[in-house]
Amino acid sequence: MRVAFIGGTNFVGPVAVRALCEAGHDVAVGHSGRHEADGLPDVEHLHGSWSQLLSPDGLVERWRPDALVDTFAGGATAEKAKELGACAERAHARQIVAISSIDVYQHCVDAGMATGEGTRVLARDPIPLRESARLRSGPYPGGSTEHDNVAMEGALDGAERITVLRPGAIYGCHPSTRESFLVSRVAKGQRHLPLPDGGTQMWHRVAVERVANAIVAALERAPEGLWAVNVVDPYDWDYSGLAGRIAELLDWEWEPARVAFSDEDHPWQTAHPVLVSDARLREVLRVTEPDPEDALAATIQWLWAADQN
Repeated sequence: MRVAFIGGTNFVGPVAVRALCEAGHDVAVGHSGRHEADGLPDVEHLHGSWSQLLSPDGLVERWRPDALVDTFAGGATAEKAKELGACAERAHARQIVAISSIDVYQHCVDAGMATGEGTRVLARDPIPLRESARLRSGPYPGGSTEHDNVAMEGALDGAERITVLRPGAIYGCHPSTRESFLVSRVAKGQRHLPLPDGGTQMWHRVAVERVANAIVAALERAPEGLWAVNVVDPYDWDYSGLAGRIAELLDWEWEPARVAFSDEDHPWQTAHPVLVSDARLREVLRVTEPDPEDALAATIQWLWAADQN
C-alpha cells in the first residue's frame, strides 16, 4: 500500500514509518524539511508546510497515496481535518488514519488533567472508558481551538475508511516523555519523592511502538466507515508504582513522603484514575506488543543514558 505519512519526523513518526516499511508498505514522509529525523528508513520525503503538502495538486495528492496517516503534531483542528479529507478525496485514497488522544473523553476533564479546570469531586463515567464514552463538548481546558482533538475527529471525511487512534500518554526513547521527570530526579540524587495523595494518580500510558503497531494494523484490519480505537498498554502502574519500578530499574531507593495533591509535585494531574479499554485494539486490530515491562525498561535505559550525556 502507498502510505503518505504527515508529520513523520516527530516522536511517533520515525517508529511508525519503520514499522510500515517492515510490513511492506511504500511510504512517503511529508514534513517541513527543517530537520530530518534520525533512524528513518530510506523513504521518499515530501517537503513543505502542512497546507502546502495537502493543497490541491500538492505534493501528497500528486504522490497518489492509497492511505494518509496524520499525527496532527502541529495542532489538531476541524479545518485541518477538512483539508486532510479533501486531499484524500482528490487523491482517491481509500483510508485516513488520524492520531487523536484519550483527552477527547469528558472523564479526562472531570479528572483535572491539564490545568485542573473542570475537575469534579465525583467521577461520573465508569472505567475503563470505552470508545463510546462521553466526549467533551469544547476545547481542552487550558488549550484552545488551535488544538482540539474532538473538533478534529468530528470534521474528518473524504475516505471510505477513517480510523481514529486515541493513544494514552506516549512513552519511549524521547526526551519529552513524562518518565523523564522521575529519571532526572534520580540523576540529580534527589531521594526525597513527594507522593500526592500517596501516589495513587493514574493516567493510562502507551509505548510508542504499540502506537506504531496500531497504525500498521489499522491499514490492514480497521472496519469501514469512521471508527475510533483506544491505543493504550494492556496494564499500567499508578504514579507510586511507576516510581517504584523506575527505582528498581536504576538500582535506586526513594525516600517517599505522602503529601497533599498539588500540581507542582508531579506531571500526572489526575484527581480520578484515567483508564481506557484496549478491547478494540486487541480484539479487532489484534495489537498485543510490546510488553509494557520491556518497553518501560528500554525507555528508562535510554533516558538515563541521555541524562548522563
